Amino acid sequence: MNKAAKSLVLMALLVAMASVATGQESLKDIIEQEGFAWMVGQWKAVTDDGTEIILTYRWAVEGHAIVSDLQMGENLSQGIIYLVKDEQKARQLTVDSRGQAIWATWELQDGKVISKTKMINEYGEATDVGFAFSKIDATTMNVAAYELENGELSDYSSFDIDFKKQKKMEPLRSTGSTSTGPESFKDIVEQQGLAWMVGRWKATTDDGTEILLSYLWAVKGHAMISSFKMGERESLGIIYLDMDAQQGKQISVDSRGQVTKATWEAEYGEAIAKTKMTNEYGETTDVGIAYSKVDNNTINVAIYGLDNGELSDDSWFEINFKKEKK
Repeated sequence: MNKAAKSLVLMALLVAMASVATGQESLKDIIEQEGFAWMVGQWKAVTDDGTEIILTYRWAVEGHAIVSDLQMGENLSQGIIYLVKDEQKARQLTVDSRGQAIWATWELQDGKVISKTKMINEYGEATDVGFAFSKIDATTMNVAAYELENGELSDYSSFDIDFKKQKKMEPLRSTGSTSTGPESFKDIVEQQGLAWMVGRWKATTDDGTEILLSYLWAVKGHAMISSFKMGERESLGIIYLDMDAQQGKQISVDSRGQVTKATWEAEYGEAIAKTKMTNEYGETTDVGIAYSKVDNNTINVAIYGLDNGELSDDSWFEINFKKEKK
């Protein structure tokens, strides 16, 4: 494999680099142009019964994504907001501490930021709802919840609360403790004998380029946060269990604003991610990335073509990663 081809294959690691587009307008550019940068930060509110709510929005991958974090009592969620460029619409995937994967769309309307989604109660019943975020002053925002009628906010909110901006954003709280609810993604990964994959990993290519990978548990083991860095390029993703499909799925956003989706499965002691790799001409190739344990401190990552959805007989490229100490 020549150097150019090897570089392209390396970019597929972690399902991170979906195409070669550069210089595209980022989500951050749009939000700042529209005057909504005030929303980024950490916010705190207290309900009438004394429950504290902490809500955080912070930029990631050079402004092409926002990482969201919510903590309300023992209820936790973590998500990623990104721009779908073909639709010119922002979308969000959030996974909560019950293992629910929740999708939302974001839009700007009458000076407010509107998130539209479905709220699912403990009985699995779904209700279409919208949340309107509005600026009160430099340190206060109001969040109001509405039912949706034909996709639009109803005339009156069902609930609203003011949040105060915190002077300093605290690091995201560790939410990787064991779930006490339904079987978690972490439970399944451990049952499959693949827990060795969790951690921070580093490899160096023949030309001296350093590659960093990490897979870390979040929201009580119901999701895994993935990150990738190779030179100046990076990506951030979230891996979760699609309960309806009973399959691991991933969505990642890279530092060029490209969004990549993948599915995950376990096969013969390996973790396999399947996705599409797109070249500079827009041509797509189905690829599989196989992660295998070499020893307690080493994993091997091999990239294959896919034949009818299955790994080809021979890998295109492979590389070993060493586990980083904490």
